[in-house]
Amino acid sequence: MRHQGIVLLLVLSLSSLAGAQGPDNVAAFSTVTFEEAVRIALSNGRDVHLAAQDVRIAAEGRTVASARWLPRLDAGADYTALSESPGAIFQGVPVQTADKNIWRARVTAEQTIYDFGRTRSRVDQAGARTDAAERLEGVTRERQALDVISAFLDAKRADALRKVAEESLATAIDHLRLARDRFEAGTVARNDVLSADVQVANAEVSLITAEVRMEISRSRLALRMGYRGDRSLAPSPGPYPVPTGGVPPLSESLQAAFGKRDELGAQGAAVREGEAAADTARTEFAPTFFGQGGYSYETNDLNPHKSVFSILLGGKVNLFSGFADEALLRQSRLAVDRRKETLEKMRDEIALEVKSAHLLVAEADKRKAVAETAVVNAEENLRIQDERYREGMAISTEVLDAQTLFTRAKVDRQNAVYDLAEARFRLLAARGELLEFLAPRITAGR
Repeated sequence: MRHQGIVLLLVLSLSSLAGAQGPDNVAAFSTVTFEEAVRIALSNGRDVHLAAQDVRIAAEGRTVASARWLPRLDAGADYTALSESPGAIFQGVPVQTADKNIWRARVTAEQTIYDFGRTRSRVDQAGARTDAAERLEGVTRERQALDVISAFLDAKRADALRKVAEESLATAIDHLRLARDRFEAGTVARNDVLSADVQVANAEVSLITAEVRMEISRSRLALRMGYRGDRSLAPSPGPYPVPTGGVPPLSESLQAAFGKRDELGAQGAAVREGEAAADTARTEFAPTFFGQGGYSYETNDLNPHKSVFSILLGGKVNLFSGFADEALLRQSRLAVDRRKETLEKMRDEIALEVKSAHLLVAEADKRKAVAETAVVNAEENLRIQDERYREGMAISTEVLDAQTLFTRAKVDRQNAVYDLAEARFRLLAARGELLEFLAPRITAGR
């Protein structure tokens, strides 16, 4: 009864902790399915929101760059107040040429006629930046999905390990009860009872640790879904979608990753932006031809033409800017070379990531098969040792060792199961196909 009271007190304490999280919580220990977790994470994630804002900001940059293709309209007005009226001496006689106080208003329109591709290069830059932002948004969404999947699996793992700890405690309590009965019957020494009591204490500590880890994993799941980190969300019981089927060849995964990973697409867009920037720098050496038309009006009674229309055709070219144009061109070319080198470096790192994902899937699959066999053998070993102990043919230490071995085998099996599931999801992410796998599943439940 003492051991059962300790476990009950632990459960009540954790429940109180969850209930004290405040009314803003979704629900204390409320459950969430795999599909709901991913869908909410992609909807609520702050990183996803920031990436979407970056896309909108970049799209406005294209509008700014394209504005040079449209005419620029300006309007202005001014008021001139002089202490004396303007005038001139004509044949020795002062003649007033303008009023002392004059209002003027003007409207002008200026249109670039030809700038040798300067505006086109800037539009290409803005388009490349928008493409990069969209690709990075895809990267962010995939990372957010992978993070919440990892948190979901971790919470499922913690719950499974808690159940293993509960089973281990129940087994230890049963053995303690048997040892006490046999001690009272005089068939075993008191050290059997003490050893069994220590085993129960160890199982209680393991259960306490498992309960705490379970609560932490549930809070981490809530955090990855976009809620505050002090909330708690439990994964719903039952199955969840896991990629199945054989693992494709490494060469096929590498080809898929190089074609689908948004990181490579974003860096490719960065290279195109740099090349457009180099084109812009080259056009700085070329002239710009423009046209301008306007209308002005002034309240000068001495001016017989108060309303005036004007038209102007002209061009301009920079002759010297302190060698800034040459430096800008060299800088843009160096930036392109660096971005290309970064792209190659990224391809190398992705190749390693894909290979690692393949190896981790193979490792987890083998560990799962070995762990399942070990559980069967450890369970049979515990059964045999328990029967031998009941018949007085085995000592308590052999039973306790068998219990420890069985518990460790079950823990290894659960770890292997969830390691394999996570490794398969990480392989999908390494191939650039995680969102493609999730899309029909997270939209079907809407």
